[in-house]
Amino acid sequence: MDMFDTVFNAPLVDEDPSVAHAKAMFDRVLATWASDLLQLRRQGLTAPGWRVRVDQDDEATWRRAA
Repeated sequence: MDMFDTVFNAPLVDEDPSVAHAKAMFDRVLATWASDLLQLRRQGLTAPGWRVRVDQDDEATWRRAA
Protein backbone atom coordinates (compact mmCIF):
# COMPACT_ATOMS: atom_id res chain seq x y z
CA MET A 1 0.00 0.00 0.00
CA ASP A 2 1.33 3.41 -0.93
CA MET A 3 1.33 6.23 1.59
CA PHE A 4 0.87 9.87 0.66
CA ASP A 5 3.45 12.53 1.44
CA THR A 6 1.54 15.68 2.38
CA VAL A 7 4.52 17.99 1.83
CA PHE A 8 5.40 17.02 -1.73
CA ASN A 9 2.02 15.51 -2.72
CA ALA A 10 3.74 12.37 -3.94
CA PRO A 11 3.12 8.76 -3.00
CA LEU A 12 5.74 7.01 -0.86
CA VAL A 13 6.37 3.44 -1.89
CA ASP A 14 6.85 0.93 0.96
CA GLU A 15 9.72 -0.69 -0.93
CA ASP A 16 11.77 2.51 -0.82
CA PRO A 17 14.87 1.66 1.28
CA SER A 18 14.86 4.99 3.09
CA VAL A 19 11.21 4.54 4.12
CA ALA A 20 11.85 0.98 5.27
CA HIS A 21 14.90 2.13 7.26
CA ALA A 22 12.97 5.00 8.87
CA LYS A 23 10.14 2.62 9.85
CA ALA A 24 12.63 0.16 11.36
CA MET A 25 14.31 2.92 13.37
CA PHE A 26 10.94 4.21 14.59
CA ASP A 27 9.87 0.71 15.65
CA ARG A 28 13.11 0.21 17.60
CA VAL A 29 12.81 3.57 19.34
CA LEU A 30 9.15 2.97 20.16
CA ALA A 31 9.88 -0.46 21.63
CA THR A 32 12.75 0.93 23.72
CA TRP A 33 10.66 3.86 24.92
CA ALA A 34 7.80 1.57 25.92
CA SER A 35 10.18 -0.75 27.75
CA ASP A 36 11.76 2.17 29.63
CA LEU A 37 8.34 3.53 30.56
CA LEU A 38 7.19 0.17 31.94
CA GLN A 39 10.38 -0.13 33.99
CA LEU A 40 9.89 3.38 35.40
CA ARG A 41 6.27 2.55 36.29
CA ARG A 42 7.39 -0.58 38.16
CA GLN A 43 9.80 1.57 40.15
CA GLY A 44 7.20 4.29 40.77
CA LEU A 45 9.26 6.91 38.95
CA THR A 46 6.76 8.13 36.35
CA ALA A 47 6.35 11.63 37.80
CA PRO A 48 9.25 14.06 38.17
CA GLY A 49 10.22 15.01 41.70
CA TRP A 50 12.94 14.93 44.30
CA ARG A 51 13.81 11.38 45.37
CA VAL A 52 16.09 9.79 47.93
CA ARG A 53 17.81 6.44 47.69
CA VAL A 54 16.75 3.89 50.31
CA ASP A 55 18.90 0.79 50.80
CA GLN A 56 16.86 -2.25 51.79
CA ASP A 57 18.52 -5.63 52.26
CA ASP A 58 20.43 -6.20 49.02
CA GLU A 59 18.30 -3.88 46.94
CA ALA A 60 18.37 -0.11 46.53
CA THR A 61 15.09 1.67 45.83
CA TRP A 62 14.10 5.26 45.24
CA ARG A 63 11.34 7.01 47.17
CA ARG A 64 9.90 10.47 46.96
CA ALA A 65 11.43 12.86 49.45
CA ALA A 66 9.04 14.34 51.98
